[in-house]
Amino acid sequence: MDVSGKSGSLPRKMIVSLQIGGFFFAIANIICVAILAYTYMCVKYEPKRLEVKGSAKKAIVSDTITWQGTITARNPDLVKAYDKLKSDADRVAEFLRKAGLPDKEVTFSAITTNKIFQREVVRTNASGDSSANTGAVSTAVVQTNKIEMYVLTQNIYIESHDMDKVPAVSRSATTLIKDGVEIESNSPHYLYSKLSELKIDILAEATRDATLRAKQIVTNANGKLGRLVEAKMGVMQINPKGVSEVSDTGNNDTTSYEKEIMAVVTVQFELR
Repeated sequence: MDVSGKSGSLPRKMIVSLQIGGFFFAIANIICVAILAYTYMCVKYEPKRLEVKGSAKKAIVSDTITWQGTITARNPDLVKAYDKLKSDADRVAEFLRKAGLPDKEVTFSAITTNKIFQREVVRTNASGDSSANTGAVSTAVVQTNKIEMYVLTQNIYIESHDMDKVPAVSRSATTLIKDGVEIESNSPHYLYSKLSELKIDILAEATRDATLRAKQIVTNANGKLGRLVEAKMGVMQINPKGVSEVSDTGNNDTTSYEKEIMAVVTVQFELR
């Protein structure tokens, strides 16, 4: 038996392990090279894109106006409160007719009834017993189940295309107070009835603006503009004329007769 020969050579198991390790190491190298090559090819041949924002603005004039007022009547007697409210509503209706507003543009809401209950001052001792007459006494105001007053309210709504008469009504309606009518007048709201159609047109203009900007950028860089890949519409901004406020949720001004609507579009083009 050659002992020296055995000691000078590696064990068979170790040789097999080294061979298997070398095989997996080679496979790992191949995989790494393949990943690097794939990444390089993806980056090299990935389509280049250009993102541009386009905007469009258009002046509009309101064609619809709305107004709301509120009549209130108060009385400890419910029937008398109703009669007062009915009389005041008739006065308001006549006032609106004299102002030149037809009945079809005026709507009276249902009557809302609220009850105001009486309050009483109650004497209590430290333990909270209102019937006791001994000890430290304090007072508290409590609401009873006795009705002190009925408060009846009715809203008046106007929707019209007369942009002159309704604002005048909103300013002069409170003159009825001197005739005993308890009335509140809100500011009118100015609306544009063809807003849906206008939004489509202004978005098209904003897209054309974005395309023109992209073409100018690419031309100046001696490139070529490819196909449209993506288009995102921003929120609409409707502001009073001459105002450029921007909100993430969009503005919708109803306080001014003349307005400006602005749309923003973000587009992406491929570069060739």
